[in-house]
Amino acid sequence: MADADANPGNEAIARPLGPMKVTLQFVAVGSAPLMKRTKFTVNGHDQLSVVYKFLRKQLRLKDSESLFVYCNSSFAPSPDQRLSSLFESFQVGDVLVLNYSLTQAWG
Repeated sequence: MADADANPGNEAIARPLGPMKVTLQFVAVGSAPLMKRTKFTVNGHDQLSVVYKFLRKQLRLKDSESLFVYCNSSFAPSPDQRLSSLFESFQVGDVLVLNYSLTQAWG
């Protein structure tokens, strides 16, 4: 018991923090431009903010242009949310569906 209290972080290191790879499927909403390729496999340990940067580059958006990302057409996850956590909770089949829009679509 004393050993566990002395070094509580060992269990977190030994266990994986969700899937290493996550498959994302992007779906355009409203007047958002369509992507030629919509499915991508990414590192599950990345944060959603990485997806924002990726989408901005793919869609050739300026920093001044708005971009909204939603999970399963329902809510906007926090940019610091881990993709593996979203995948485990909200996957549809074997993919995490992320909707993107240039204007606010859902609350």
